[in-house]
Amino acid sequence: MKLSDRQQRMYDFIRDFFQENQYPPTIREIGEAVDISSTSVVNYNLNKLVEAGLIERNKEVSRGIRLSETPGFSLGGLFSRSVPILGHIAAGQPITVFPDERDSADTLDLASDVVGRAQEVYALRVQGDSMIDALVDSG
Repeated sequence: MKLSDRQQRMYDFIRDFFQENQYPPTIREIGEAVDISSTSVVNYNLNKLVEAGLIERNKEVSRGIRLSETPGFSLGGLFSRSVPILGHIAAGQPITVFPDERDSADTLDLASDVVGRAQEVYALRVQGDSMIDALVDSG
């Protein structure tokens, strides 16, 4: 499906906005960016982007736009973050993690909205099942 110039500008704005802010723009922000004053016209064009498979929408929430993973476009670099796995921790008693335990190749890719804007983030492998009720399982 070929996009109109307006739809391409909207898509480019959404992609760039998300890359810069780590969250999607509102309908009004999209309209302002592409000089559309009517939110219904923005909605119409967003629906065309959904039909083209470029975005997904949740109309029940503000900022409910997500870029789809499409052939030739990877979300990996823009919307996920590789977090180092530093070691192991017991689900019952904590185990001290030492920096030399880290295997530099051992990472976990997480969505940016899970990690947020925190700079120093790491993951630990859980051993045991004493936290299973909190949905923390071994591994």
